[in-house]
Amino acid sequence: MKRIILLTASISVFVSCIDYFLQKPQGNDLRENDIFTSREQTLSAIAQAYQDALCMNLPYNDWATGTLSLVSGEINARKFLWETYNMVQRSGMSATGNTIDDYGRNFKAIRTCYLIYDNIDIMPESEMNAEEKSYVKGEMLTLVAYRYCRMFIQYGGVPIVDGLVDPGNSRIARAPLSDVLGHIVRLCDEAFSLLPDSWEDNFKGRITKVVPLAIKAQALLYAARPLFNTDTPYLSMANASENDRICFGNYSETRWEEAYKAAVAVIDYGETHGFEIIDTDSPLDDYGTAVAVPNNREVLLFYKHQHVAAPTGNGNFFYPRHQSGGANGMSLYQLKQYYTTDGGDVVWPEPGDSWLPFSDFQAKVEALEPRYWASAAPAGYAAMNNPDDYYWTPAGGLTWASTWENTAQNEACGRRIKFWYKAGNRDWFDFPIYRLAYFYLAAAEAANEMGENSESLKYLNRIRERAGFAIGISEKDQTVLRSIIQREWAIEFYDENNRLFDVKHWKLPDIGNGIIGGTKYVTEFQYVNGTYGTDPSTYSGYKVAAVYDGYWAANQYLNPFPTDEVAKGYLGTAPANGQNPGY
Repeated sequence: MKRIILLTASISVFVSCIDYFLQKPQGNDLRENDIFTSREQTLSAIAQAYQDALCMNLPYNDWATGTLSLVSGEINARKFLWETYNMVQRSGMSATGNTIDDYGRNFKAIRTCYLIYDNIDIMPESEMNAEEKSYVKGEMLTLVAYRYCRMFIQYGGVPIVDGLVDPGNSRIARAPLSDVLGHIVRLCDEAFSLLPDSWEDNFKGRITKVVPLAIKAQALLYAARPLFNTDTPYLSMANASENDRICFGNYSETRWEEAYKAAVAVIDYGETHGFEIIDTDSPLDDYGTAVAVPNNREVLLFYKHQHVAAPTGNGNFFYPRHQSGGANGMSLYQLKQYYTTDGGDVVWPEPGDSWLPFSDFQAKVEALEPRYWASAAPAGYAAMNNPDDYYWTPAGGLTWASTWENTAQNEACGRRIKFWYKAGNRDWFDFPIYRLAYFYLAAAEAANEMGENSESLKYLNRIRERAGFAIGISEKDQTVLRSIIQREWAIEFYDENNRLFDVKHWKLPDIGNGIIGGTKYVTEFQYVNGTYGTDPSTYSGYKVAAVYDGYWAANQYLNPFPTDEVAKGYLGTAPANGQNPGY
C-alpha cells in the first residue's frame, strides 16, 4: 500500500505516492469515523491535506505536465509538444482546454482541510492533546489560505467557501477582490493565533506561525500591484458591475503600505524565530543552500518532489538527468537578466548574427554572477552547484538526458540544475514555496512604490549583498529603481513559480514581445566532428536562434474558469455568467 506519511525529518508530500491512504476512490471524502481514531491515521490525513493544498502550479499526479517556467519565458528550449504548459505557451489558456490550474482541485483541497479542521476534536485525548489539535486547526486554515492566495493571484475574485459545504449542492458566486483578500487575511490571522513558533525535529517542515504571515504578505503584495490596484480593469467583464472581481476600481497607495508592513512582519518574525538569509560570504554556496538544501534556514515552506521512472506529472520535469527535465534549457531573455560578478551587463549577440567562436560564449558565461551558476549548467560545463561530482558533468549524464530530442536544440542558455545543490544521486528535492528572500524583495518593491527610497534600497541590497556584489544599488529615481527591483525578482526567483504571475501583475509593457508572447530565443551550438558536447573542447561555435513564437493576448492576465463550471450559472450573471473577460 502506498502511503502519504510523515517522515522523521519532515512532512513528506511525495507526488509519486498518489494513492489515498484509505485506499478509496479519489473522489471520496475523508470519513471521520475511519480517520480520527488513531494518531497514525490522523497524521496521514494531515499529510494528505498538505499534498492536496500545496501542489498548486506544480506538476503532480496526472495534472500539468511540464513546469510553469515554460509559460513564463524563463525556459525556451524546444520542448515536448504534448506538455500542458508547452501548449499554453504556444496557444494560450482557454476555458475548454489548456490552462495552468485544474480549477476543481482547489475546492477539493479546501474541503479536505475543513474536514480535518471540523473533526480533529473527535480524536481521543490519549492520541492527541488539546494543544496539538489547536496546531492542526491552524495548519488547515493556513493551507486553505494558501490555496485562496494562489486563486486570488490567478483568477481574481473566486467563490468563498468558509467551512465544510456539500460540493454537490453548493453553488457560490464569485466574490469581489476585496472580499477574497479579506478572507485570506482573516484565515491567516486566525491560523497565526493557533500555530506553534516551531516544531520538534521529527516534524520539521510542518507549518509554523511564519507561514500564515508569509501568505498574508504575498496576497497583499499582489493586491498592491498594477493589475488589481487600478481604476480600470485590463478588460471589462461582460457585466461591468462585476469588474470588482478583477480590479479594485481605484488606485490606493495604502495597499502598498499594507504590503510593506506585512513583508517586514515576515522578516522580523522569521529572523527572531530561527530563519535567516543564508550568507557566509560564499555566494554560489549560499544561494545553492537557500534554494536547494532540505530544511535550510531560509525556506519557510516547501513541497517535496520525487523523481520517478515514468514522466506522469511529477518531479521528472525538474530533474535535469531525465529526458523530461533535461530539455529544460534557459531562455535568452532570462540569461540577459543576470549581471556579471561586478554588477555589469553582458552584451549577447543579436538574432541573425553569424556563428561566433565558442570561446566568446565561454568568456561571457564565465563572467556571470554566482546565481547563474547555481541555477544553470551552460553548454559543455559541469553543474557548478555539484563540484567535483562526475554524476553532474556532461559526460556523466547531463548531456545525454535528452539525446532523443537532439542535444544541440535543448542545451539552450543552460540546463536547469537549481534545486539540486550537492544532490549527488539524490532523486528528490524540496521545492521552495516561500523563502525569506521573497519578503526582502517584497519590502523593497513596496517601499519604492511608497516613495521610501532608503527603505527600499536597504532590503534590495541585502539580497544583492548575499549574491556577492560588493557595491550596493544607490539609485534614487523611482522608475529606474522599479526596473532594477523587477530584474532582481527575475534573477533571485528564477524557476520558483513566481515570474509568470509577477510579469502579469506588473503589466510589463513587453509582456507580449519576448516575455510570454513574441519570438523566443536561445543560444544554439556547433559541435566538433559530430561530437555532442561532453566538454567545452567539443564545441566550435554558437549563435542566437529563434525557437518558436509564444502566445499573448490581454485575456491571459487571469485564468479562465472551466466552461462546464461557468455553464452552471452560479459564478456570476449573464451574459458571460461570471467568466473572466476574453474567454
